[in-house]
Amino acid sequence: MAHEEEFGLTYAKKQIARRNNPLRRLVKSFYVARVLRYVTGPSIDLGCGVGQILERLPDGSVGIEVNPYLVEDLARRGLKVMPAAESETGFNLSPLSKDKFGTLVLSHVLEHFHNADQVLRKLLHDCASLRISTVIVVIPGETGFRSDPTHKTFVNLDYLISRGLVDCGGFKVAHSSHFPCNLNSLGKFFAYHEFMVVYRATELSL
Repeated sequence: MAHEEEFGLTYAKKQIARRNNPLRRLVKSFYVARVLRYVTGPSIDLGCGVGQILERLPDGSVGIEVNPYLVEDLARRGLKVMPAAESETGFNLSPLSKDKFGTLVLSHVLEHFHNADQVLRKLLHDCASLRISTVIVVIPGETGFRSDPTHKTFVNLDYLISRGLVDCGGFKVAHSSHFPCNLNSLGKFFAYHEFMVVYRATELSL
């Protein structure tokens, strides 16, 4: 998991300042809207950060965040948030109720792990146990990945295929695309280019 020196108070203040910038909020809204198109029902925003996705999720949704300063900020804003329960392979979802959430969103989180494949595999397994039907993963493109020293693993479609994560844990990739402009190559030049994967639960897992 993340260390305090990487995701402490300084990191939180930087992220909050970015969120409060009107131009950044406007631009970010287009990225968030893209994620929301695939959300079904109350959702879990895992690694919710400053809450830009969380604040637009359906009623009954919850954010989970590892940074205690961001948890405090989100709670002050009236958003439902809980501290992340850590495990050796990423996050522990066991405190959450079964049959309560339709979607799990993992936006700009997976790249922060050295063992990203293990983290995603466990999350898919845990989501199947919670009977979650949709898992949305958003990851930065190449330039965006290199721009942040806290990023540990570059994840793209080739990575998912090579690790056996396209059809895994009761889920299968139903959609993958890049934004803005659905061109993988743009990520080599544009720092704010994203890759999104949408997993849907197989009939067997439901």
